[in-house]
Amino acid sequence: MSVAKGRSINWNVGVRAVVAVICTFLFIAPVLWMVTTAFKTGNQAFSGEIQWFFTPTLENFAEVLGGTRLTYALINSLQVSVISSIVAILLASGIAYPLARYEFRGRDHIAGTILSLRIVPPIVTIIPLFLLMRTIGLNGSLLSIIILHVFMNLPLAVWLLRGFYEDVPKEIEEAGAIDGLGSIGIFFRMVLPLAMPGVASTALLCFVFSWNEFLFASVLSNAGSQTVTVALTQYVTPVGTEWTLIMAAGTVVAVPVWLAALAAQKYLVRGLSLGAVK
Repeated sequence: MSVAKGRSINWNVGVRAVVAVICTFLFIAPVLWMVTTAFKTGNQAFSGEIQWFFTPTLENFAEVLGGTRLTYALINSLQVSVISSIVAILLASGIAYPLARYEFRGRDHIAGTILSLRIVPPIVTIIPLFLLMRTIGLNGSLLSIIILHVFMNLPLAVWLLRGFYEDVPKEIEEAGAIDGLGSIGIFFRMVLPLAMPGVASTALLCFVFSWNEFLFASVLSNAGSQTVTVALTQYVTPVGTEWTLIMAAGTVVAVPVWLAALAAQKYLVRGLSLGAVK
């Protein structure tokens, strides 16, 4: 029995390893294709042959970074993503912590209603939001995009942070109260440090969602407030699509997200285990 059981375990491990390798390849292959194409000339990219070895060129990156449009768009996207993520986390914490700690009637219904707002298709709200921003004079500004990205990320951030705060033992808060700390002191000095991996994971998700958002940015921005997702469309013209430039620009645009993920890697690993269903 022990031998058969050992073989069964080894078989299961082998199947899982194969599935993991296949899934990893499916995720990485498009990224590798984008990066390698960015270092190719037009003739190399459209030769019709798979080229495992080729002479790389930096001409595409020089042309992409030599223009001011993508550079300004990168700066705009960094401002929008960082500010909107910070504001969303602050607001979400103020909502999620009471939902996690205080017992009151309708608490779960409120949390479910907040999450349901994230399910509403953005295209349904774009016209009213455009008219609202134009009425208050914010249309075409970065502030309008930041505001919408905050409310876009807020429902999911509230839902995730609620689970992370619920994982913090109540005994720690009781000990803080005995030491004379108020509710704000308990949250910032005791609860928040323990939930920081989850908070960092949620902040990274908000950053990525804001960085990749296209609809609001395309409708509410002008030439001076475009984000990277909108700026990438400049390489698609009626004459044709400049694929090598798109790949180079896409690689440049992806770098900040990769760096953010690497910087928050230690928090991500711990954050994935927090707030999970037990």
